[in-house]
Amino acid sequence: MRFLVTLIIVFHSLIISSQEDKLIFAKEIPIKLKSQSSYSFLIGYEVKENSDIALDFSGGPQKFWAGKTIPVTKGKGIITFQINSKNKPKIGTDYKVIVAIRKSGGDWKTNKLALVIKNIEVTKEELRVLDDASFSPLTPVKQASKDVFSFEINYIASQERKISVAIYNQNQWIGASKNINVVKGKGTKKVQVRVKSPPEGKKYKYVLYYGSGDGFPDKNITSKEISGVTFTAPQKTLSLHELREKSIILSLNKTSNILTLPGALVYNSIQIITPNGEIIREVKNTNSIEITDLQKGAYFVVTGKNEYYQFVKI
Repeated sequence: MRFLVTLIIVFHSLIISSQEDKLIFAKEIPIKLKSQSSYSFLIGYEVKENSDIALDFSGGPQKFWAGKTIPVTKGKGIITFQINSKNKPKIGTDYKVIVAIRKSGGDWKTNKLALVIKNIEVTKEELRVLDDASFSPLTPVKQASKDVFSFEINYIASQERKISVAIYNQNQWIGASKNINVVKGKGTKKVQVRVKSPPEGKKYKYVLYYGSGDGFPDKNITSKEISGVTFTAPQKTLSLHELREKSIILSLNKTSNILTLPGALVYNSIQIITPNGEIIREVKNTNSIEITDLQKGAYFVVTGKNEYYQFVKI
């Protein structure tokens, strides 16, 4: 129960400052599931407009399928998918779970953002999961294009295993990390993918591979995907130290709901960026940006004119 509560707290912390669609498994789905006629999945979300959230559980030796679609209104929340089926999934491997935000009334072709867990095994009895890996819930789904993308991967390993992360533009591979070794136990591993700065786009995906052996990563224990990732135009590369040095400090009071920049009447774009580089808010053709629901803390502001500011929300 403590783990579930922690995930829910992380989810609310994640989406409170975001204007982008977000999805999270509020309760992690194990990669070994007991064969039964009913499953319950807890999903956290934020949507910019009224949308559908669809969940499919499918695959296995007899191409099992069960799913459900739930309409949600603009905003954020946590919903329970109760998936029922007349027939239990057969014992075996190669099952997967897909949860997606899609256009209201749309089908899979209108998916905006999706999470995928592959290589789920359906078992006769409930089994303890000794090997698994997942993207951090804080993995950004919108960020500026760059040459190095960093990921935090949470894992549990029964023995020495390997982790690798790849980036795709739709189904076209554009780069991957090295195979990173992890030792027996539980922890978090930092992984970097070095690529030539990808062009702007909204159909990128991150793929995590976890396993071991000579066939890795093609042969793996599990793979997980985040699709519908957006890369914006590359920004001038500055270290955190350089950004602090170049930024103009803006003073705000506790009642400030709007941040107005003094440098121009209109900017073609304004982005608010966290110290770890995630773009959490963006507006265009204005010189002000709303900050009402930002969490307390420090932020950087970058304009389309490559002007830099920093402020602290108190």
